Amino acid sequence: MADIGAASTLPDNEAQSEESLLLEQANRIAEAPKGYFAVHVHLSQLRPQYRQPHYIRIAARSFDSLTSAHEATLYILGNADMVLICRDVPVNDLDPPVLKLRSLFSEDPLTFGAEGSLDDRFTTWYDLAQAADFATFLAAAEGLAAAAEERVRKAREEDQSPHGAMRGEDLTPNNLTEINGRLQGVRIEDLIQRQSAVEVHRGGKGDVVFQEHYVSMFDLRQRIAPEINIFSDAWLFQYLTETVDRRILAVLAQSDFAAMRDDVSVNLNIATVLSPGFQSFHEKARDHAGRVVIEIQIIDIFADFPAYTSARDWLGGHGYRILIDGLNPLALQFFDPGILGADFVKVAWNPEFLAGVPEERVTDMRQAVQSVGSRGMILSRADSEDAIKWALGLGIQRFQGHFIDRVVDAMITKGII
Repeated sequence: MADIGAASTLPDNEAQSEESLLLEQANRIAEAPKGYFAVHVHLSQLRPQYRQPHYIRIAARSFDSLTSAHEATLYILGNADMVLICRDVPVNDLDPPVLKLRSLFSEDPLTFGAEGSLDDRFTTWYDLAQAADFATFLAAAEGLAAAAEERVRKAREEDQSPHGAMRGEDLTPNNLTEINGRLQGVRIEDLIQRQSAVEVHRGGKGDVVFQEHYVSMFDLRQRIAPEINIFSDAWLFQYLTETVDRRILAVLAQSDFAAMRDDVSVNLNIATVLSPGFQSFHEKARDHAGRVVIEIQIIDIFADFPAYTSARDWLGGHGYRILIDGLNPLALQFFDPGILGADFVKVAWNPEFLAGVPEERVTDMRQAVQSVGSRGMILSRADSEDAIKWALGLGIQRFQGHFIDRVVDAMITKGII
C-alpha cells in the first residue's frame, strides 16, 4: 500500500532560512571579497528519482570534513541545490567531496560533462574576488532568495485555504475510474521512495534489516489528479491504493534481486496479495522470496481476517516474510500480536509516550515484545534518540524513521555499510 507521507524536498520554512542566510553572507562578502569563492551544485536539475531526501542528505554530508576543517559554509536550498562558500580554502581540497557527489549521481546525465568544461551543468564555480564573478553570484543569490519567498507565500496561501492541501473535488466512483485510467499509464518509478529499517547492536553499530519501498500519495496526487481530493472517501481511496500496489509490484518485478544489497519490503493490501498481479510478481521473485517482506496494515486484517490467514499462509509457504503495520504501542496491552503469526510487527512511536505510561501498561508492552521476539518488533516513526532509548527499554532492537535515516546516511557516507 502506498504511503501518504514523505515529501520529496526539504521543508519550505527551512529553505527560506537558507536562501536568506546565503544572500546575507553574499552581501557581507561584498565589503571584503578577497580569498572567497563559491560553488553552486545544481542538484535541482537531477532527475526526480535522484532528488529524494536521502540522496540530498548523503550529498550534504560529503562536505562535512571540509566544513569542519576550514572556514566554509554549506547552504542546502529549498530546491535541493547546494551552495558552498569558502574563504582561504585550497581549491584542491574540494576535489574529494565534489568527486564523491559526481559518483553518487553518476547515472544522471547532469554529471556527464567534465568538471570545469563548458558542458559542466553539475557545478558552477565563482571566484568572488573577481568583480564579474561576484556580480553574477550576487544576482543568482538574489534570484534564489526571491524564488524561496514565492514558495513560502504560495505554501502559506495553501495552508490558509479552507481545506489546505486536502482541497479539491471529492473523490467519487465516476472520477475514480478516470483517475485509475491515468494511473495505469503514468510513470511512478521516480516517485518510489525508500526507508531503511535498522537493527541496533551494542556499541552503537547497526545492520539494515530491509528497505521499505513506497509511494507518497501526496506526490502521486500532484501527478495524476491535483484537482481531486483523493483522500475524501476512505473506501474509494483504498481501491485506488490497490492500483498503486500493482504498479509498485510491476516496478519491483524488474529488479535484480540477486544483486540487491538489502532485503526489500512493500506495503500491500490483502486483496493485492491474493490477486493475479501478485502472482505475476511472484513469477519474477520466487527464487528470492526470502528477501521480500510483505507489510500488511492491521486495519486491513481486522476487516477480513479469513482473507489475511489465507494470504499469510500462502506467503509463508512460498518463503516471503510478513510484517504487520499500523499498531500503536499502547494497543499491545489489549491483545497479543504473536497470534497473528507474522515475522515482524511494526509499532508507531509517539513523543507522548515520554510523558509517562503506567507501569502495568509498560509490563504489558514488554510482554508483547517478548511474545513477538525482540528481533520481530520494529519501532517506526523513530524521530529522536529518546525514541530509541524508550524502545530499547522495552526490548525492541529494530527501528525505522527519520532519525534512523540520518544514522544510515552517516554510515553510508563513512563507508560503514
